[in-house]
Amino acid sequence: MYNLVVIGLEIHTALETKSKLFCSCSTNISDAEPNSVCCPTCLGIPGSKPKVNKRALDFGIMVAKALNCEISSEMFFSRKSYFYPDMPKNYQISQYEMPLAKNGYLEVLGKKIRIRRIQLEEDPGRLKHVGGDITSAQYVLVDYNRAGIPLLEIVTEPDFNSVKEVREFLSKLSSILEHLEVYDPSREASLRVDANISIEGGGRVEVKNVTGFANVEKALNYEIVRQKNLIQMGVKVERETKHFDAESKMTTTLRKKEFEEDYGFILDSDLTKIEISKEWIEEIEKRLPELPDARVDRFVEEYKIKERDAKVIVYVDKALADFFEKCCKIYKKPKEIAKWIVTDLLKCLNFQGIRIRESKVKPKTFVELLKLIEEGKITERLAKEIIKEYVASGESPKAIVEKKGLTLIEKDKLVVAIKEVIKENTQAVKDYKAEKEKAMQFLVGQVLRKIKARADPNEIRKLIKKLI
Repeated sequence: MYNLVVIGLEIHTALETKSKLFCSCSTNISDAEPNSVCCPTCLGIPGSKPKVNKRALDFGIMVAKALNCEISSEMFFSRKSYFYPDMPKNYQISQYEMPLAKNGYLEVLGKKIRIRRIQLEEDPGRLKHVGGDITSAQYVLVDYNRAGIPLLEIVTEPDFNSVKEVREFLSKLSSILEHLEVYDPSREASLRVDANISIEGGGRVEVKNVTGFANVEKALNYEIVRQKNLIQMGVKVERETKHFDAESKMTTTLRKKEFEEDYGFILDSDLTKIEISKEWIEEIEKRLPELPDARVDRFVEEYKIKERDAKVIVYVDKALADFFEKCCKIYKKPKEIAKWIVTDLLKCLNFQGIRIRESKVKPKTFVELLKLIEEGKITERLAKEIIKEYVASGESPKAIVEKKGLTLIEKDKLVVAIKEVIKENTQAVKDYKAEKEKAMQFLVGQVLRKIKARADPNEIRKLIKKLI
């Protein structure tokens, strides 16, 4: 019998400010040449002086309030000293002794996951490993464009006991951050996770800088299995820091685990203490938008949709929830809209590898598809095929139907097609008369194939029974 799995998370979120945390350099670096969006401050050149970005502080307070945290009346920044190629100053401006906020929580699957602390810090630069991965590269290039991007670090208590809880927590947290509009999930490395995993009684292993929810899940599953196997063999699990390789889906050792005192935190003498007044917090509270849990409750109450559908629509993507509400304004059947979103639309978007905001899907044309079904011009079965082309091309469903001649077939032509199928499949007809239900399914399928699915299967079944 294995002991309990214990997991704690450190989540680093890149904040959507226009400038970096301690200088005026732009945070819009996605298409910039390496080392072109830098200044003496983010490069740590002696004599340069950092200045705090107030918008980053505002965003931090917003997140702290959304996560039920106690916000500090005053805070300051410290220097976290360690040597690594992506650290231009050989220290990172972060927080330790007095963070922005602490003692919060987020409810997941009926369980309170405690938030130990929330703090602001600057992002290091970005390393590009050439000719291999982090452990085998021939050489490493450094791009300091990312140095100084404001990060919000959210540290949980080790309250997770399963990978499922972690996945649900990250999904809900991401939705909260999106609704607050403090981060962009489509931005590279916008949310990175350090996961601390241990099997109760064993050493704690930290897996660093995992991006993407699916990769976090894979890294945790691999590490849990690895540690359980070691325990089963009587081998002690050592405290260490590891890297997760997304291609091999394995973790590899980077170094033995550091302790907090190894970083030598000291007050950053270039930055003063910052007082966070009640008035400042109250002003931020007034600007807080509707958060995901409240939005789910409203969707269930206002639109009468299933709670499960509401959670999928809201937690998967804020833009998807916005899309749902826009559709509801022009088509007064929210249950139908929700049903098609959580099944076929999301399935098609996932197949294309895009989110709703990146697609050509628009509320007006999406609703057009549902109206075609309601008006009896196409069947649901046909709509499930049309939506694939619609999501891929953005062409209106009505235009697709007209171009391919997919409107429902006239009844007399349907009868002709059924008679042809009956004549062509005499054995299936005999099998059906011998009470073999699969034979009817076969005959219906043959008719649908002949008429390109331009009729209701139930109507076809009735006519076959009548004509046999």
